[in-house]
Amino acid sequence: MSRKTHQRSLWQVLGLYAAGSWVVLQVIDVLNQNVGLPPWVFTLTLALLIIGLPITAATAYFQGFGRSSEADAAATAAGGPDAASPGRLFTWGNVLKGGVAAMALWGVAVTGWMVLGASQTQESEWDLVTGLDEMRRLVGEYDYSGANAIARELDGVITNDSVRESMWAEVSRTLTLETDPPGALALRRDYTTDSEWEELGRTPVEVERFPFGLSRVRFELEGYLPRETADFSGRLAAAPPYRLDTEETLPAGMARVGGGSAKIWAPGLEQLDSLALGDFFMDIHEVTNREYKEFVDAGGYGDPACWTHPFVRDGQVLSFEEAVAGFVDQTGRPGPSGWEVGSYPDGDDDYPVGGINWYEAEAYACFVGKALPTVYHWYTAADPFSSNHVVPLSNYDGAGPAPVGQYAGVTRDGVYDMAGNVREWTRNADGESRYNQGGGWADPEYAFNDAITSPVFDRSPANGLRLVQYPDSTNIEAASASIEKAFRDYYAETPISDEVFEVYRQMYAYDRTPLNASVISVDTLATYVRERIEMDAAYGDERLTVFVFLPLEGPGSAPHQAVVFFPGSNDLYKRSYDDMNIGILDFVLRSGRALVYPVYKGTYERGSDLVSDIQDETNLYRDHVIAWGRDIGRTIDYVETRADLDADRVSYLGISWGGVMGGILTAVEPRFKASLLVVGGLEMQAVQPMADPFHFLPRVTLPTLMLNGRYDSFFPLETSIMPFFETLGTPEADKKIVVTDANHFVLSYEANLAIAEMLDWLDRYAGPVE
Repeated sequence: MSRKTHQRSLWQVLGLYAAGSWVVLQVIDVLNQNVGLPPWVFTLTLALLIIGLPITAATAYFQGFGRSSEADAAATAAGGPDAASPGRLFTWGNVLKGGVAAMALWGVAVTGWMVLGASQTQESEWDLVTGLDEMRRLVGEYDYSGANAIARELDGVITNDSVRESMWAEVSRTLTLETDPPGALALRRDYTTDSEWEELGRTPVEVERFPFGLSRVRFELEGYLPRETADFSGRLAAAPPYRLDTEETLPAGMARVGGGSAKIWAPGLEQLDSLALGDFFMDIHEVTNREYKEFVDAGGYGDPACWTHPFVRDGQVLSFEEAVAGFVDQTGRPGPSGWEVGSYPDGDDDYPVGGINWYEAEAYACFVGKALPTVYHWYTAADPFSSNHVVPLSNYDGAGPAPVGQYAGVTRDGVYDMAGNVREWTRNADGESRYNQGGGWADPEYAFNDAITSPVFDRSPANGLRLVQYPDSTNIEAASASIEKAFRDYYAETPISDEVFEVYRQMYAYDRTPLNASVISVDTLATYVRERIEMDAAYGDERLTVFVFLPLEGPGSAPHQAVVFFPGSNDLYKRSYDDMNIGILDFVLRSGRALVYPVYKGTYERGSDLVSDIQDETNLYRDHVIAWGRDIGRTIDYVETRADLDADRVSYLGISWGGVMGGILTAVEPRFKASLLVVGGLEMQAVQPMADPFHFLPRVTLPTLMLNGRYDSFFPLETSIMPFFETLGTPEADKKIVVTDANHFVLSYEANLAIAEMLDWLDRYAGPVE
């Protein structure tokens, strides 16, 4: 072959190679547009083609010089120009065949990957969508432990960083844990499981993706005692440094409980002022039989030194000998009422002592150098706001006491069995009774949140004790004072007559004067429009502010059904409209309805001298209740003026404080079609009858849905919630109560269920969105 011919053949090979490469890249580009190949496929193919270019050129070049013209002629004569021989492995035909075969193999590989990859991608996308839906369902049920487990699985599937961060923001937060002194190892595990402790790092430690909800956290530092807490992520994030103690600073078997402003939210005690408390120490476990027997064996029942309180029964003062003569066991020996021959049954060493009265509890506390807690200190340690977590893990099974610490229910400061097992005597008196907290194994579960009193001589089997020490004496005397509990037995009360009710109802009437309404602002947000309107109130020279939220998305169109909202008591303490947040109430807008939010007298920028929603007998409270009734009426007057709101389909939605007020407002305002009362109930405090929901409830006739929590610390199920529901005058077929396993915060713990129930109720009685 001549040099010129050889060069011409080389350029032909390179041209053929370039054309083939272009075809391969075009095929990959088409596949990418149709099935979404990953970027590395195109990159890898281009790299291989570039690497193949010099190899192809060299092959063609050296093949040409390896041939002689005589060999070419002989080969041609023998079998044609492309005849194979040991000396002619590289021929034009072989190059073409090899290129076609290589492209075919590459096509098969890409096609195989495409089929498999597309299948895997579709499966991954399906898993992602399904997983996120399940995660959000669990979030709606406040199961952040389960939601976090799913998020961890999905984290390896998600390739988009913004999707990943958005997912984690739904189930976790970033927080910093600190200790005094620093350097402690922080560990975390789920509250409701016996999962392994997860190391978080040394304090101060910033923890990313810390799960929402309740967690157990433990701090360990050499030279110090471990400290445990069980708390919500929000409170953990705001907590001051956790103080660590040594054996010298913390008594054995006790936990440090943080002080601060103490408020008792037990029904009937909400009216009490807050008290500032210092840190104190509380027994981790209830006093056991073994521990109490030391007092018995030491002759405690015969030594008056620790029996320092006057023995008063039915107003009569008893001597020491007269009193303790009755403090005997089943065989007449000194000791708890259930013991025999001065001792407890074999094997019951670690069971809580029971069958003791208040005087016995006080004497034992004196004997060991401790004290009974005050009600303020007991509630600070018990933390009723976590009751829906603690109570299900505590002993209310009715079968009898259990060894201390056997049940996993632990409170914020690492104290066990404050719910159930045995009742725990406290220091405070109510007449000749003393507060006896937490409930026993046979008591109803709501006893944990309730303020319960027992006669001081009561030696019921479930009466036990837990003790405290006060290294800081701040307000101990004030916290120990007698407390008169407010209580009303609504089943024993009788509502006022229809004639008297009519007189009271007229107090809520007002003249339908011109509204003189003006639009102050209109804000268009992502999914809704927020309007602020001011109008003349139905009393004095005041102006009533009403916020109207109109949906931009969702089903239906104007005129929208209107849901008039009455909030929880937090609004009494807010003084700026900037603090208004509809939060979970956006479900109303997403359903295609409008949310109408009046600013009631005393709330936000209409603040007044009223600083509590707890009912009382003052004229100030009575006048505010009447004003709220007129605010509701005036709001509906305004709804009737708007063409984009359906005045014939207006519903009431009240939460907590609004749930209580719903018992009055839906009785005096006849224009509502349906009522939604979330975590409402009857309060225990006395109030003037014209502002008492109990007297208005029999006159409520519109369809009413109640949503409540079994562990509500504000409204006990049996004494507050059920009397409210049963007193409603609504026909049985048109009223419904749903009791969830939540506490007062049903919209947090049972959001999905609550929203579904409310929307179904609105669809049924106000009509579906059109």
